[in-house]
Amino acid sequence: MPNVVDHKSSVETDPLRNFKFLVHIRRTIRGAPNLATLGFMSLSGLNASTEIIPYREGGNNTSSRKLPGQTNYSDITLTNGVLLNGHSVWYWFKQIFFVNQGRGLESPGYDFRSDMEIYVLGHPRPGRDQQRHLGFKVYNAWPSSLAYSDLDSGGNAVLVQQLVLAHEGWDVRWATSPGDSVSF
Repeated sequence: MPNVVDHKSSVETDPLRNFKFLVHIRRTIRGAPNLATLGFMSLSGLNASTEIIPYREGGNNTSSRKLPGQTNYSDITLTNGVLLNGHSVWYWFKQIFFVNQGRGLESPGYDFRSDMEIYVLGHPRPGRDQQRHLGFKVYNAWPSSLAYSDLDSGGNAVLVQQLVLAHEGWDVRWATSPGDSVSF
């Protein structure tokens, strides 16, 4: 007779929720607030794909081998509400104009690229800080697009900005146990 195992769900076995996340952009722009303090209501584009290179050998004409090619990372899109003093995103986006026009950067050693960290938070527990159960580190991100929602005098909505970041890849870390937090 097979044994019946008790498979009760618990907070430790529940999947992580996708609406509990933090975004830290490690960047300080002179004259603007630190981007790391901004909150975002949505983040999309954490995907990577590797191209396939088919390779055929003479004498083996019935099938082809497949080799890994170049890996491409999708752009990351961040969306948040426009704040009264939230001009740091515009300053960061404006740095691209200075570079393209050959006017240089704000100060020596300053770069328009920035690393960022994205943390998925665990379930809240009374009396404990929320653990960071999953973390993504994005390398050399820079703003490639900035858009604002439509202005509509008859509407009843929040003004939203959408920031698209090009980047050069990301890494991921998982917590090893329910009480652990990840960091980069």
